[in-house]
Amino acid sequence: MNWPYLRRGDIAGILFVAVFVGVALFVLLVFPGLGPRENFGFGPEWQCARMEQGDPICVKLVDRDGAK
Repeated sequence: MNWPYLRRGDIAGILFVAVFVGVALFVLLVFPGLGPRENFGFGPEWQCARMEQGDPICVKLVDRDGAK
């Protein structure tokens, strides 16, 4: 089978994609908080715990100063 020779643009495209993927992996590994956070559809006043089997269990946090 005859494979065509890689031209300068082909090599540049391969290098661009490799650098882009490398930078994305580096950012995700160094800054893990930038990824998606789990939010089960509730606001910040809810605390949810993921269970090994089944759905997560969520409880609403109570305001210690008393609700107004």
